[in-house]
Amino acid sequence: MDFIVTQNGIEQSKDCNNLKFNTERPVYEVIRIIDGRALFLEDHFERLVSSIHLGGLLFEMEFSEFRQHIIELTKLNRKQNGNVKFILSEVEKVNQWSFSFIPHSYPSPIDYEKGVATGLFFAERENPNAKMLQKAVSEKANQSIADKQLYEVLLVDRNGKITEGSRSNVFFVKGNLFYTAPASKVLVGVTRKKVMECIDELDFTVIEEAVSASETGTFDAVFLTGTSPKVLPVNRIDTIHFNTKNIYVEQLMAKYNLMIDTYLQVQVD
Repeated sequence: MDFIVTQNGIEQSKDCNNLKFNTERPVYEVIRIIDGRALFLEDHFERLVSSIHLGGLLFEMEFSEFRQHIIELTKLNRKQNGNVKFILSEVEKVNQWSFSFIPHSYPSPIDYEKGVATGLFFAERENPNAKMLQKAVSEKANQSIADKQLYEVLLVDRNGKITEGSRSNVFFVKGNLFYTAPASKVLVGVTRKKVMECIDELDFTVIEEAVSASETGTFDAVFLTGTSPKVLPVNRIDTIHFNTKNIYVEQLMAKYNLMIDTYLQVQVD
């Protein structure tokens, strides 16, 4: 039984991933903990505040308090690595929130070497810029992943454009050009933001343009970005296969891993 941190203090829960909240679509954020440090915490907090405003909720917690609750949580549970989920709802203008460790699944070294399988899934998120729980899309996407034995499904909108993964962002590569859907159409992941910074530092070019599902076969490589996968090559989308040894993607993976190491080295309690 894990400890959780809530507005009422320290509690214990058998299943922290299924905590019940009183609003239909609470706002949430998932932060990766590496060696006891919260990765890119400032960026996660900034996105959380943005999601809260888009969701019309109230939130008065300062960044310093947010950070301290995560430090407290890691110490209480004696966990140095994993994913922490913060979730917020509002009942009669009173915040109800919690920090908890949730189950995670990180790609294996073989996944990074050989890539992962994905498929297309025709669905659109409501208010895609806000990280809010949307069970209908999530449950159907998870069922498709399980049925087809995939790592992820890529969402296709009503115009036949690929926007993002069900729990990740997606990039397509042609030469040293990187294509990804514009920020207005996706949940702008923290990893996506950092990866775009790395692409810029490598002097590659990002084109914020959604790729047509019918044109995926014209690209050299595809990869996912996210809290758990980091930068993860895709070996196929349904029956279309891709090279997982693309030189530009490999350079990007190395650059992003270096960014992580540099960030963690300067963090102090």
